[in-house]
Amino acid sequence: MILRAREAFSYTDHHGVPRIVRPGDLVEDSDPGVKGREHLYEPVEVAAARSSAVVEQATAAPGEKRAVSTRKTGGTPKS
Repeated sequence: MILRAREAFSYTDHHGVPRIVRPGDLVEDSDPGVKGREHLYEPVEVAAARSSAVVEQATAAPGEKRAVSTRKTGGTPKS
């Protein structure tokens, strides 16, 4: 399974090499750097579902009615 980093963090891997992880970085769940840091990752499916839930459709589907708000017209400008 592919995991997505939730926040930025750094650690030293098992070879002594420092690794920096940025939010959104993708890794396999078998990556040794994930072990013990599972709380810093989430499955990609969770991230994808969350981001698709906030996308608003800009146009109406065929046969769908959309609410139209009326524009308020301003009176005479105050000086």
